[in-house]
Amino acid sequence: MKMSRLCMVGALAVLLGSIVAGCGSQKSDLAAGSTASAGTASPSSGIKETASPKPAAQEKTVKDEIGHEVRIPADPKKILGIYLEDELLSLGIQPFKQSKIGTWSGQDYLGLSVPAIDVNGSVEAVLEAAPDLILENVYDEKRYGQFSKVAPMYAFKDARADWRATIRILGDLFGKSDKAKDVIAKYDQKAQQTGAAIKQKIGNQTVAIIRVHTKEIRLYGGPGYAGPVVYQDLGLTPSKLVRDLILDKNGKVVPISLEVIPQLDADHIFITTDTGAEDKTKELLANPLWQSLPAVKQGHVYPVNFETWMKSGPIADSKKIDDVLAALVK
Repeated sequence: MKMSRLCMVGALAVLLGSIVAGCGSQKSDLAAGSTASAGTASPSSGIKETASPKPAAQEKTVKDEIGHEVRIPADPKKILGIYLEDELLSLGIQPFKQSKIGTWSGQDYLGLSVPAIDVNGSVEAVLEAAPDLILENVYDEKRYGQFSKVAPMYAFKDARADWRATIRILGDLFGKSDKAKDVIAKYDQKAQQTGAAIKQKIGNQTVAIIRVHTKEIRLYGGPGYAGPVVYQDLGLTPSKLVRDLILDKNGKVVPISLEVIPQLDADHIFITTDTGAEDKTKELLANPLWQSLPAVKQGHVYPVNFETWMKSGPIADSKKIDDVLAALVK
């Protein structure tokens, strides 16, 4: 009898030990499950999975518009964009230097506080700057031969011709394709809305764009700079002289002599002056041929900023739109 009781007590002890061990194992399993759920939850849990971190940028090799193979660093910090600062800033990329030619930069409208570098000067300045990547807006064989030895260099045939295409390429290079699309969409929306407001105000009144260069007077109309903004983005009507000399011939710009000035019958004229050509502009404005123009007599001549009107890019073109709106919708 005593032996039977001892056996029963022993069995009970074994049973209790098993139950306790089982509870401890269940608690461990629950704790492990709780830890796992912090990263990834089961579909039935109703808890959203934690977003995976974005993969780190990687170095890649691409071909530029000239056909050169270019190694794009994974995360370039020191980007020298030769007169591409407008597009880079629009993408949220801060240039570490800004372009200048000699002592002239022509980009004060961007408000950059970084040092300028003479892109037509000696290669030593670029070598000293030690950029991670160089972007060239207009391909120049000599400059490419020099600068591409300093750092990887991506060259455009002519980035000025269509900044939308340029900014898409830059977006692809730097993993900012969505930002590039957003920049284009916001600009196009602004242009469409502003163009509609101007057309409502002036209807089909005609417009011309004049640039006083140090050597000549130029009439603008086709690809690049101001013409596409005024005649395409805003949809304003070009004057007959602009159509005859430029647009009907798929041109961009033509020099015009003083003898042609009387044919400039635009209702509105936007005029910009090169740095150093201020005296030439004064001579033009005082000339009787100029003073006889309909736009001049009606007070419809508007001086505009040389930097923004003779530069392409989303920021520069947006400022052109502001200028046209201020001039024509009062």
